[in-house]
Parts: sequence; structure tokens; C-alpha cells
Amino acid sequence: MRASPGIGLAIMSFAMADLPLSDRFGSQLVSVRFAAEAELGALEDPVVTPLSLIVVICAGEILMVLDRHRRQWELPGGIRERGESARQAASRELAETGISAADLGFAAVAGFSLVQSPQREFAAVYRTMLPTAPPLRTNEEIEDFRWWDPRSPLRDEMSPLDAEIGSRVASRPVP
Repeated sequence: MRASPGIGLAIMSFAMADLPLSDRFGSQLVSVRFAAEAELGALEDPVVTPLSLIVVICAGEILMVLDRHRRQWELPGGIRERGESARQAASRELAETGISAADLGFAAVAGFSLVQSPQREFAAVYRTMLPTAPPLRTNEEIEDFRWWDPRSPLRDEMSPLDAEIGSRVASRPVP
């Protein structure tokens, strides 16, 4: 069942995975904590929160981008640049897809245990709901786009970590 953006729920039901959840590279999603953006203050060191992700929802589906380098479908987002806040990084990364002036709401903090890093890292996760699917553009990092219904099975080339974050965020009531 798809809900319209005005109803307040993007997706009514989905199967939540148990955490930790691993991907094919050996990295793990260890937590998704719904919090206020003000709580990022304790995590604002860019080394600890180097990443901002955006869950873009349209007609109950979540935007996934095909990463040229990892060859997998992921949520839009990326690494924060020097001096950039998590929100600024989310806005910049989203604009790179062709989506600008989106109303970004802070949604969650996702915790990761990464193969290439011995420390736990966190991503600031934002959400935006669009009334219609906008024209999207590829770039040096994004090869293609797909709207994914989180009630459908994952394909092998889809990041289970990003799919889980997207499903959890999309299922939350819009404040």
C-alpha cells in the first residue's frame, strides 16, 4: 500500500532485518538510531561522521543510485568535505543528482563497522519526500538511477545496508 506524502507515512509495512547486517564487502550496518539533528553535536567530528545519506521517497518508492566504482545500488549521499556540516553534505550530494531545493528532514544516525576502518563510523541520514519523480542526472560517481519499492526483494547488486536504512527511514512517520 502506497501512502501519499500528505498522509505522513511513506511506506506502511516492510520486513526489518536483524542487525548487524553485512554486505558483500564485509562491512556491517550495526545500528539505525532515530534521533534529533541536534544530537549530531556529539558526533560532529568528520572522522566519526564522515558520511551523509539521503532517503528520497516518491510514490512509496526509494531512490537508489548505481555507484560507478562499487558497482552497486545505494542511497544517494557521500563523504563530507572539509568544513562542511552533515546537512550541507546531504544538500550538495542530492544536488549532484539533479534534485535541488528539496526539503531535507533529519531522520537518523546509522552506525557502521567498516572493513577498511577499525573504528565504528556513523552516517547522518536525511529524508525528503517528492510529489513527482524529477529528472535526474548522472555524473562521475553515479551511473544510473532506480526507484525501489522496499516491499520487493533485494537484487544481488543492491547494497543491503542502504536498503535497510532506506526501509527503516521510509517507514517512520513524517514529523
